[in-house]
Amino acid sequence: MRQPLGQHFLRDLKVVKTIVAAGELKSGDVTLEIGPGRGVLTGEILGRGVRLTAVELDKAMALDVEKRFSGCDRFAMVKGDFLKSDLDALFPPEVRPVKVFGNLPYSITSPIFEKLMQWTGWSTGVFLIQREVAERIAGHPGSRTYGILTLAVQLFANVETIAQVPPGAFNPPPRVTSAVIRLRRKAAPPLAVTEIPAFFDLAHGAFAHRRKTIANSLAFHSGIARASIEKWLLQAGITPSSRAETLGLNEYAALATKWSVFRRENGFDNPNGNVYNSQHLRP
Repeated sequence: MRQPLGQHFLRDLKVVKTIVAAGELKSGDVTLEIGPGRGVLTGEILGRGVRLTAVELDKAMALDVEKRFSGCDRFAMVKGDFLKSDLDALFPPEVRPVKVFGNLPYSITSPIFEKLMQWTGWSTGVFLIQREVAERIAGHPGSRTYGILTLAVQLFANVETIAQVPPGAFNPPPRVTSAVIRLRRKAAPPLAVTEIPAFFDLAHGAFAHRRKTIANSLAFHSGIARASIEKWLLQAGITPSSRAETLGLNEYAALATKWSVFRRENGFDNPNGNVYNSQHLRP
């Protein structure tokens, strides 16, 4: 086990088959596996007749898996850190889209999703992650799990929870329950790419003080007077006394451009620049 990465190795073959089936693989598909570990998912993926590139940080494990599948010309092993990998170089436009799989170490789930969400080369992702994180990613307006993490992923992908996975499916067993989720990348986010920084600034401000009204939270976040925030919200069709979790993704997307303009009119440029980063992907 790679203790520094919080890795727990999947051993339940039923769960392995569930993960691979969720990828809806067809012969000839191009796939990526993040952190194959001992190769339990690797073999099942390759059994579907696909081309697979695996990225493994642990050199000994990478060598073992590479040796195990050395006779398969559809398999390539990259020894290195996925977070530092050049995905455009590994998967040039002519081989895309890529289907992605991974039993993700809990400690680096957030930066892995940050990297993937910003990359346009993937179409479907199936991941085994901590259940709490899965619930936040799949959250919906009004639920306790709905928040920045929800918006950060759902801006780019549709989310489905496929299965719950008990600790006993791993060696060694983690202290938490896990879940298999499937992400399907959207053809385009529901707002212009240039407005993504404003979207995250708005969402971060709205959820910064979850127990406060959206007007109060945005006022604290932006430094703009609450009375001005309330007036702006009313003009945008939002009740100032609403809570951040009551607004849906499309409402935040529609407000993003207006928020950017409003901040500039009040002398407050976006202080965070491109704020799409792992702070928004933390559970």
